[in-house]
Amino acid sequence: MTPKYKLYGNAADDFLFELVCKYDPSNLSHLQDLNSVLYNEIGRRKTLRARLSNARGWRRGVESWESYKLPDWLNLCEQFTSAAEFRANYVAAQNSAYSSGLWPEIEQLMVDSGKWSSQLFGMDGRKYDSRSELIVANWLHYSKIEYISHPKLKLQETSKPYRGDFQLPMVANIEVFMFSKDGVKLRTNLPDWSKDYLNKRQKKELYYETEGLPFIAIEAEIYRQHGYKRYLTHIQQEFTNLGLELCDPANFPIEYSQHQLGVKWGLEDFIAYAQANKITSLSQFLDCAQDLYKLIHINGLHKEVRVKLDHLNSRNSIAYSKELRPIEDVRADCVRLGIIERSQYEHAHQKGLFPIDTPYSILQSYGVHWFEFINGRKIDDFWAWETAKQFVRSCNFQSKTEFEKHPKKGGEWGFIRKSPAAPSGGYPEWTNWGDFLGNVSHSEQQEKKDQIEFNSKLIAEFSSLDTATAVTYLKKLGLENTGKLKEMTRLYAHLRNRPDWIKLRDMLAARIPKVKTPSEAIEILMFEKCFYLSDFIAQRDSNLNLQRIPKHPDRLGKGIFELVRKAVGLPAHDVKIRSSLR
Repeated sequence: MTPKYKLYGNAADDFLFELVCKYDPSNLSHLQDLNSVLYNEIGRRKTLRARLSNARGWRRGVESWESYKLPDWLNLCEQFTSAAEFRANYVAAQNSAYSSGLWPEIEQLMVDSGKWSSQLFGMDGRKYDSRSELIVANWLHYSKIEYISHPKLKLQETSKPYRGDFQLPMVANIEVFMFSKDGVKLRTNLPDWSKDYLNKRQKKELYYETEGLPFIAIEAEIYRQHGYKRYLTHIQQEFTNLGLELCDPANFPIEYSQHQLGVKWGLEDFIAYAQANKITSLSQFLDCAQDLYKLIHINGLHKEVRVKLDHLNSRNSIAYSKELRPIEDVRADCVRLGIIERSQYEHAHQKGLFPIDTPYSILQSYGVHWFEFINGRKIDDFWAWETAKQFVRSCNFQSKTEFEKHPKKGGEWGFIRKSPAAPSGGYPEWTNWGDFLGNVSHSEQQEKKDQIEFNSKLIAEFSSLDTATAVTYLKKLGLENTGKLKEMTRLYAHLRNRPDWIKLRDMLAARIPKVKTPSEAIEILMFEKCFYLSDFIAQRDSNLNLQRIPKHPDRLGKGIFELVRKAVGLPAHDVKIRSSLR
């Protein structure tokens, strides 16, 4: 029988397309569960994968992003209503757009065309959800008042905690509420989320009251209904009530978003922000200023920022190509430290066990895979089939499980494929585990081969049977339930792939109809020639007909066995039971 990986590898796209349709998977992951070999073959065929994506609505096919020009990107972006939707629904495309260096221009053109909404960045470089919230952020920034943007609150109803709008450490929290109950009455076009928002506002207000935390409530509807100046007066009054003084807004562009300025921030701007906020590494931007961290990558300044922060803090967080140690020296260090796994290497690097010019990633820095680095040879340089088999047999493994549990790190084990039976990555000459381990005789191998052929024949026969016929056939084979069916692994897996599997399983597991009258029980006992209770108990578990009778037949009526024996001319008393009691 030709292995699947060879059959699929030589098949045409049309054949594989029809085969996928026959399996009828809901998505690629589902296909991997149903037939992993077919899934791997499709992954190698870009045209077929694109065809399946279009026909079945699966994930988009592979694209040649390097050939995309600005008009191509704009046509693609027009399929989405916002940059956030583009990012969430097409991660590969958005990452490629960033890498191309065209992303800032793409995003700006989409905003200018009115097809995407502009994001709001304050003078602090942080992103804000509304212009009313942006005004508060800018005013705090120009007033040189220390604040935390979007702090986490202890109020938590789901896996994610609530967030406030601003926090003035040791002073108060600030909430910019989009509308209040009184403001709702004046509106005729409320958004769909208004009811949930009012509930959320009420929970926040109750939270601050319960925790005894002072907070300033800024009503954004004043800005919407009465304009900018009235809104500034409202904000200023709320801060005055708390004893805080804000700067004169007339001298600063508080109302405007600094989106363009934020995107165009240079190296010195990011470094100045880092020093002002005691940020010493690029990763700390990710922890405390995620928006700025994204801007650093959008502007292509991540390497420059990292180098500058390293210089300011007298360290070297990454080894660059011109400073790298020779790979032979790094390998010698690994031998000295007894390192054979990549995770061990990374752990040792984090603990500072290597010199400063040792890279964290062998693959990224030297372009060499870990296996080749640690073993001094490529991963494909395995022993041939006969050599590998001879070596494994010398270990006297008694089972597949024993082989898989045996540690295979380092030494000659590096020349043995980790999954020798795998269709992809295993040995093409593979037959079975008994032959590979050398612990099964020829006759046993032949018996197993015959069993495999028998199972294959069964699978072929079941492919043409309807549900009812399949159930009858299974029961004739002695597979009365799914528990016994699981023992025939391949047949069980084949049946589970049938569209009528649930119905078939339920019919197979259907309860045996029970007798309800003494006459029915007597008729079955006489038919099965079961004249004594002891015979009935001994035969019941293996006889489906007898299983229809309760384990205690006399509950249907007194003296059932006496009536049976009388009908066939046997003594009325149960001789067998009496002899067993003597």
